[in-house]
Amino acid sequence: MVRPSLLLSVCLLVAVPGLAIAKATPPADARPYVEASYISAPRVVADFSLERSSYDPAAKLAGAGFLYRSSKEPQATASVFVYPAGRVGQAEAVESGMQALHGELKQAVAAGIYAQLQELGEEPFPLAAYVAPGKGTTAIDTAVIQTMAKAEQIHGTRLRLSMQHVSSNQPLHSNAYLFYKQLYYVKLRISADQASMSREAFDALADRAARSLIPAVQVANVGGCAAGTIYVDPSATPEQTAVQLAGQMALQKGYNCHGTASDAGVDAGAADVSVVEIRYDADDWKSQ
Repeated sequence: MVRPSLLLSVCLLVAVPGLAIAKATPPADARPYVEASYISAPRVVADFSLERSSYDPAAKLAGAGFLYRSSKEPQATASVFVYPAGRVGQAEAVESGMQALHGELKQAVAAGIYAQLQELGEEPFPLAAYVAPGKGTTAIDTAVIQTMAKAEQIHGTRLRLSMQHVSSNQPLHSNAYLFYKQLYYVKLRISADQASMSREAFDALADRAARSLIPAVQVANVGGCAAGTIYVDPSATPEQTAVQLAGQMALQKGYNCHGTASDAGVDAGAADVSVVEIRYDADDWKSQ
């Protein structure tokens, strides 16, 4: 018999407004999956200060960009790009995003922006060191905890680069980091003249920038995505159902979807953040 601890807690979570449990695929919602997204970038994160933000409504699918500079290492510039990905598995999203990133680099070389491009290594890049989740009072509690922890983790990829910036004739250290969160890609590109610092110092700065800026930039989505549906196997045991619910609840929470901007807590006038609003047409988010 399953003890009513975490299992009961998970079941109670799906009773909140906007969420439903289903055993079959429901009809498409009349409301667009995402009507608007609000990208919030803090003006100061640790020693990194926001110098400018950019967004072109005519190219909304390209998302928004934010340029940061460190007060400790002002010779390096860090740009965060946030652009829509859709609802997709994290591993699949990062793999697809990295393929596009490699394509962008090749295009930049072909366009004469960079020369002597070298890829020095590509590896997984977790935002934080892994901490094993705690254990529950029962085996099912432990399974629920582990499932939720796994679903909530954000993993990305780091690509270390060396290149020549053609217009300035300067050799550059450069790193690119790519993550998927809140239905969006979040990409960091950071570069510095090779003469200004060693490769080791640059990598330390770049990693610190990624771990500071990527979690700080947030995307709140408004639309039909707030009405999440939880799917369960009708033949599953109560224990299996609890694990299914836990994983899907964690994923739904990670999409950061809300019914209104007010529900999302968006404050476009806040002094400490730069907020970019992206309004979508009804058919922009056909794929869920």
